[in-house]
Amino acid sequence: MSDQIAQHKNQILSGVVTTLLGDLRSGNGDKDRRRQVEEWMRALAEKYPEFQIESGLRDYYLAEAQRLRDDFDKAAELTEKLTLGRSIESFLDRAAEYERRIAEK
Repeated sequence: MSDQIAQHKNQILSGVVTTLLGDLRSGNGDKDRRRQVEEWMRALAEKYPEFQIESGLRDYYLAEAQRLRDDFDKAAELTEKLTLGRSIESFLDRAAEYERRIAEK
């Protein structure tokens, strides 16, 4: 593959990645769709480190934790609060993991 074609391919894919990471951070789509995008982004992060997908995923996890924290504040039932609290912790743990990965590079 010529260098020009490879650059064009990366430019197109970079735009797709940037848009999808922005959509994740802003909470677009339902949880299942966001999860599908998240899984694809995790796979692409290994293949295309130049796209800085890991920092985009870290930001997504932080944004998702904040959205869940807002839901936690509105929750009335203890069971719902517990479920949300566990989800918040999970997203914060994933954000911390990506922060460690970014710092190691």
